[in-house]
Amino acid sequence: MKQEIFRLERVTQIIDGVTVLDNFSMHIFKGEIMGLLCLNDHGKEALIKLFCQNVPIHYGHVYLEENMVNNYEHSSMSYNPVAVIERQSRLVENLTVVDNIFVISKGFKGYLINSNFLNAKLKLLTKDLNISIDGNELVFNLSPFEKCVVEILKAIVAKVKLIVIRDISNFISTADLKKIHKIIRYYTKQGISFLYICNHHEEAFKICDRISIMKNGKVIKVLNKSEFRDEVIASFSLDFSHIDFPLVSRESENGILKFQNISTDNIKNLSFTIQKGECVVFLDMNNTVLTDFIELINGEIKPLSGQIFFKGVNYTKTLKHLKNNICFIQENPIQSMLFKEMSYIDNLCFLANKKLSFWCPMKNIQKSVIQEYEKLIGEDIYASDIKNLTPKSLYNLVYYRVHLYKPDIVILIQPFSDADMYHRHHLVQLIDQLRKKHITVIILAVSISDCLVVANRLMVIEQGRLQKQYSSEKFSYLRANL
Repeated sequence: MKQEIFRLERVTQIIDGVTVLDNFSMHIFKGEIMGLLCLNDHGKEALIKLFCQNVPIHYGHVYLEENMVNNYEHSSMSYNPVAVIERQSRLVENLTVVDNIFVISKGFKGYLINSNFLNAKLKLLTKDLNISIDGNELVFNLSPFEKCVVEILKAIVAKVKLIVIRDISNFISTADLKKIHKIIRYYTKQGISFLYICNHHEEAFKICDRISIMKNGKVIKVLNKSEFRDEVIASFSLDFSHIDFPLVSRESENGILKFQNISTDNIKNLSFTIQKGECVVFLDMNNTVLTDFIELINGEIKPLSGQIFFKGVNYTKTLKHLKNNICFIQENPIQSMLFKEMSYIDNLCFLANKKLSFWCPMKNIQKSVIQEYEKLIGEDIYASDIKNLTPKSLYNLVYYRVHLYKPDIVILIQPFSDADMYHRHHLVQLIDQLRKKHITVIILAVSISDCLVVANRLMVIEQGRLQKQYSSEKFSYLRANL
């Protein structure tokens, strides 16, 4: 008989008048990888907090190892033996690996810290994981993958009952994600339970034993392994298949952007040609080259060797001159690319003057922009304060700013990172709008997510080298095998 670790039974939680969890039920058993597929973000934060701490709820019960620890009548505010692993690490950056795993964990009783002894314990922990981490290394110097491993080991040493893995594919590479999955499976055999939270069913299918589908703070379906099929998910998903690709310019030798045998500290002899109007995804399997690529295009570094051509002209020595022709949309752009103290129209027209060959009063520019974009944006275009706008409205603002500026190339950095299904679907439509304006789109990613929905071509980079290229006809195979 399965041993139950956690049970949330008909839990309803209301915060500031908003029902964040609505009659929510979930069972997690010992040694199980329970998936949570979030169709939107509503209730996700509240649920994670509820697993960690017995905070007040309005209805329902919470059980830990079949003992009731929280209910609508009394919430003790006590903490549960649960660890959460997410983008923001909970490790102490200026301490070593072994200090984080052993010394600052509950139950450490030593008065003198013997580094050799702790390193020996670390080797025992990692012996069967086929992973090597220097116990004396400061956490600050670790890669995102290594930090995840250290956090898992810290949780194991602390004897937690449940490890929550949250949106991990957004910040570690595809190659490292496979290693994390192996570690998770190893510890499930030791009786550790996992709650694996993600936004994409293809990722969940590869690792989970069961999957709960959550929408608006409520579980609307629980899938067993036999139901892990695209057609089952289709009834809960939005349609991503209707995108019509704009025509791509006929192939030319130099295209719009060409790298010829480019090398940097992390890029190794990289060559490719991108055609005007094309959408190309660069999948960095090891998460090592994206920073170098961005810094090259921005002119912040120069290649150690090789040449870069833009519209057939060699820009290798003058890369900073590309800035007026190439735009970036950063990861999580509504946090990093908007000016919250400025109005919607001021934000939208922020780049407008850069491309004008003559001076024009900003009021005249804005009047013209409102006439053109009101039908696309709606009443939000008149907003004097953008702080209260929805994420959808703010994504519109970021992407239509680029749409208005109309660069030759836009480079999107992890565009689907942390986006729920509804936001991903909207982002696909916004990228489609850029392509219809004949803007060449380059997507830099560490996981494919929904990138292939809008792409003509995928370039797979491993250890700094271009290993494979795939046209859109091969994408269905890739989704199943990457």
